[in-house]
Amino acid sequence: MECGRILAVDYGVKNVGLACCDELGVAVRPLPSVPNNGRRELIGRLRSAVQEHGIERLVVGLPLNMDGSSGEAVRRVERFMEALRAELSLPLCGFDERLSTTEATEIWRGMGSRQQKKYRTVDSLAAAIILERYLEES
Repeated sequence: MECGRILAVDYGVKNVGLACCDELGVAVRPLPSVPNNGRRELIGRLRSAVQEHGIERLVVGLPLNMDGSSGEAVRRVERFMEALRAELSLPLCGFDERLSTTEATEIWRGMGSRQQKKYRTVDSLAAAIILERYLEES
């Protein structure tokens, strides 16, 4: 198992969900999502999150089709991942995010409005699910 803090990124056209884990990869927690206002601003926000939380590795959700194939959404995320590699110089991998948003939406509906405001959007819950799955498979 990999040690160190990991930041999971659920990349979206409008919002980007974030979640991180502790040094041992045991506790996963969603962080407030950030608006996607362009690559430069987004990478700056991710750089700040990396520094603030002592992140050592990134995991980015890959929006594969249900049959496992990749489409335009995967290509968009892969281009984003290349920019992250160049800008952040951290180990980075893509990870299958199929159905994470569906599961996160169910959790979101069960939350109170105060909790929902804390995370801004359902995207960070999806990022937490992606990270939990990644840690289970590592």
